[in-house]
Amino acid sequence: MNTDLHSLLLHLYSEWQRLTEIEGDAIVNDDWPRAGEQQRLKRELQDRIVETGERWHVEQGDKERARRRYELEFRPIVNSLIQRELRNQEVLCQRRRHLESGLTALRQAEVRLRAIPRSPAGERAPAWESFS
Repeated sequence: MNTDLHSLLLHLYSEWQRLTEIEGDAIVNDDWPRAGEQQRLKRELQDRIVETGERWHVEQGDKERARRRYELEFRPIVNSLIQRELRNQEVLCQRRRHLESGLTALRQAEVRLRAIPRSPAGERAPAWESFS
């Protein structure tokens, strides 16, 4: 058995976890370029994980043995990564709702401001005369 593939797969999952944590921090801090960069790096990493996982399964020989070993050794790691991804997704949805709410408020303010009658230059609107 090639422990190099096993170690490599563990390393790749660890790298995914690291990138996901950086992405989560970037989302919380509205650092969208940094969040996008982590997503790009994870897309690249995904190909390496799939390829290494496939090679690891082939190396195991017996498909049932490979499945049992994968479930025992890697499934908990993958489940943990899925939970981290779901947390990031929830935070991202919360940030988006917050930003959309702010945008809606700005649009409503714009509509109200446009509805205020404008007076010709130099003339005072009657409502403001008492403040001068």
